[in-house]
Amino acid sequence: MPDIAIIGAGISGLAAAHALAAAGRDVIVLDRREAPGGRIHSERRGGFLVEHGPNSMISPAPGAEALIATLGLGEERIDKSDAVRHRYLVRDGRAHALPLDPVGFFSSGFFTLRGRLRLLAEPFVARGPDDESVAEFVRRRFGRELLDYVFDPLVGGLYAGDPANMSMTAVFPRLKEIELRHGSVLRGMAAKMRRGASMRYDPRRRMLFSFRMGMDTLPRRLAGMLGSRLRPGTRVEAIAPAAGGGFRLRVRERDHLATLHAGRVVVAAPTYAAARLLAAFSSDAADAAAGIEHPPLAVVALGFDRRRLAHPLDGPGVLTPAVERRNVLGFLFSSTLFSGRAPDGHALLTAYVGGARSPELAQLPREELTALVRAEARELLGAQGEPVFESVRYWQRGLPQPGLGHPERVAALSALEAEWPGLFLTGNYFAGISTAACIDAARATACRALGLPGAQRNGTSSVDGARHTVSLQA
Repeated sequence: MPDIAIIGAGISGLAAAHALAAAGRDVIVLDRREAPGGRIHSERRGGFLVEHGPNSMISPAPGAEALIATLGLGEERIDKSDAVRHRYLVRDGRAHALPLDPVGFFSSGFFTLRGRLRLLAEPFVARGPDDESVAEFVRRRFGRELLDYVFDPLVGGLYAGDPANMSMTAVFPRLKEIELRHGSVLRGMAAKMRRGASMRYDPRRRMLFSFRMGMDTLPRRLAGMLGSRLRPGTRVEAIAPAAGGGFRLRVRERDHLATLHAGRVVVAAPTYAAARLLAAFSSDAADAAAGIEHPPLAVVALGFDRRRLAHPLDGPGVLTPAVERRNVLGFLFSSTLFSGRAPDGHALLTAYVGGARSPELAQLPREELTALVRAEARELLGAQGEPVFESVRYWQRGLPQPGLGHPERVAALSALEAEWPGLFLTGNYFAGISTAACIDAARATACRALGLPGAQRNGTSSVDGARHTVSLQA
């Protein structure tokens, strides 16, 4: 009987297992998939390196960076290329280059005079309710233009989501907190400046980084250190309290059914899988987990001879607002962001299709899907001819959507730990979907499982953590 059984070998489960094993606990990690890493999936083929899941993290990320150092991966870390000089947003069918610094971004000609004046009127807008949709908050405080051309593409890039259905408290908690505390976001920022905080853009303060051989370097190293304590190809079909204490797990390993006993259990599976396991303990918690939507998402990578692309590709990528009615959420300029993502003289583009905005497109047959993405690359980036490399990954269940009522769902799931001592939950639906936020939450869960004092849930916000799969922001 292991001390602790962990269900799920994504980054959350692996990071929790590493922390518990380092504390001397006998752990076992169970996952139905054969390969560890969950949504972290790097493909290396033909000289190209494609990230079908998270593409990077943002420094500073103390928890993740401490883990990287402990694993001896410091030499494998690579920082964002200096070639990233602009942000790109689509307006009127064209990709516009915008400054990286916030002042230059909002004062650029990209926004209309009316839109900028509406932004300056924000301090005179009344405070809103405790929670509301991202769309309601932004439209009320900043106006329609900033909703359509800043927050909508940002939410599409971060979550493949729809701001009309996302909880402001869950997605942008600090902006909501500033409004509730100061009555105005701009007044809150002014107060911060009076306290000595600088609003000047400094690229050294927040730096994208990844690994030389891809993001799956991290889960592969964690899995290697766990060794035989990681049991891939093992599906947990049910959990129940054991008569003599601890928990009884019914598992299927290949075609063999078995029962496993563990003193404690950490559920690090996605919510749609966790819901089935939690039903035996709490219908409220199971319903809360099942209520978190995961719209389908497709990732399409195209490799081109660099001379076939008219665009300078001097940014992290390009985002497309919903009002522009494009067929992609955006393109990541993968070979610009990090070295080693494409052979010399070539460029790698990674497109994201579907999500909450257009889930039907994420389920197109492969040929139709790649044709759609090639057409978008031709119109937005001046791609000519056929790509020399193609790769497609379908995520039938994409990123979790922190919709309205998400804080209440998280509270119902968190309450389960108090109701059932020895049962713990962690994952990308608690404190943010970024890799760094998942690691922080997993380490906090490990501390709670160890009974350490003051081990509360990690409070890293979804946006303040490192970016994730679809984020094209520098």
